[in-house]
Amino acid sequence: MTAPLVDAAWLHEHLAEVVVLDASIERTAEGFKPGFAAYAEAHIPGARFADLFTAFSDPDAPYPFTMPPVEQLRAAAQAVGVCDGARVVVYDRNGGAWAARVWWLLRVHGFESVSVLDGGLGAWTFPVESSTLTLGAPGPVTADLADVTAGQDQLVCALRRPSFEDEHIPGSTNLPYPELLRLDGTLDLDLIRERAAAIGLSASAIVYCGGGINAAGLVLALEAAGLPAPRLYDGSLSEWRERGRE
Repeated sequence: MTAPLVDAAWLHEHLAEVVVLDASIERTAEGFKPGFAAYAEAHIPGARFADLFTAFSDPDAPYPFTMPPVEQLRAAAQAVGVCDGARVVVYDRNGGAWAARVWWLLRVHGFESVSVLDGGLGAWTFPVESSTLTLGAPGPVTADLADVTAGQDQLVCALRRPSFEDEHIPGSTNLPYPELLRLDGTLDLDLIRERAAAIGLSASAIVYCGGGINAAGLVLALEAAGLPAPRLYDGSLSEWRERGRE
């Protein structure tokens, strides 16, 4: 059986060979919450975040941090890179008990190659990495209901033809995203240019589908083919139906 503890020097030496999990939490005036913000700011290189509130516990149980069903635990562990044959090291920045909870969950379910980093992140004297992400507002690449109802821009539906024939925003033309794929699933760039020219695709076009998925595929296809990327009506038919449009 794997030793329950490893030290920082051992982990640093074997970092490329193990799955490292950060089980940190955040203490607030109201209690505890997931420590993802702290994890994102600084964590051991390559570490994945193990959420003890929803993934590694049963969020529907009457008591906090209840052992999750085995299928949920398996999915949670696989989502952070744990698989048969892996060597896992768990740590936190809160005294070690939170890391121990993940260690214990895996151990009692038969996964024995898991250890806790003795001293947690505080014992790690080597470089850390950050996962912070800065995103800006999407701006004019999207369209809303007002843009669609204004009737000033070409509307293009990315749904398959039968779905388009069943329901679409009046005045729309159809450029089905699935038809732009070859049999092997790759995009046919020449066909994309041909189909776009056939419908006289405008640089100011607005694309939509049922819920914004095929429409995103169409934006990708057009941009990959070197054509101007249209705006995407994010609400698509889901919003159009709700607002009672015909």
